[in-house]
Amino acid sequence: MHETKPLKVQEPKEEKRRKRVYKTVAVVERDGCFGVSLDERQLHTPGRVKLEAKSKELLDAIAAEWDAQQEFIDPATMPQTKLLNTALDRIAPDTGKVIEGLMSYVDADLLCYRAETPASLIERQATVWQPILDTLSAKGGIEMKVCSGLMPETQEDATVSSISAALREYDVMELTAHQAVASLTGSLALGLALVDQYLSGAEVAAAAYLDETWQMEQWGEDKEALERKHLLEKEILSVERFLSLAKQV
Repeated sequence: MHETKPLKVQEPKEEKRRKRVYKTVAVVERDGCFGVSLDERQLHTPGRVKLEAKSKELLDAIAAEWDAQQEFIDPATMPQTKLLNTALDRIAPDTGKVIEGLMSYVDADLLCYRAETPASLIERQATVWQPILDTLSAKGGIEMKVCSGLMPETQEDATVSSISAALREYDVMELTAHQAVASLTGSLALGLALVDQYLSGAEVAAAAYLDETWQMEQWGEDKEALERKHLLEKEILSVERFLSLAKQV
């Protein structure tokens, strides 16, 4: 029987809790970019870069996250802040290195490895996953080979080149969104599908959790599996919102 492994959804790390010491939160504009000020002091990323972008809507959302904090700051409730921090501190400084890291998923893409048995799971994967790959082929010229079982499959050089070229076309915000989805799902294809708007965030999450959902349908719901599913969907929806807000320039 095809064995499925739970997706690695990162649990929030325990950090030393920071008290909220600011009273006011405001969105500020400087040189065509928007930022957030706390008590009239501009907010910076952990890497000491000004936390700013061209989208006022994105910074409005980030300001709302900071304004909603209570006695202690809870980073788990601030997904838009986290994503913009990532974009400015990790993605923007070296997009080439980020793309190189993403390409390590090419030969291990979740959607390319199908079950050998049972028939119902084979059919479910074909019904949900194959149209995604077909869309990438038809609209993006990206042909990804599919195999059954767990033996590794090496994609063609043309496929590697096509995916790399597609990623190089992304701006920093799009690459941030793609990197987040790929790391959550283990699938470059799902990252491309979200950024290029072939799938919604909810559809990406459902496709990523297909095997686990099928298992629960056969053997009954599992509390931990359901929690992982809900966390995965929450994170992917946050990425979808980040991308939508960032594009409102």
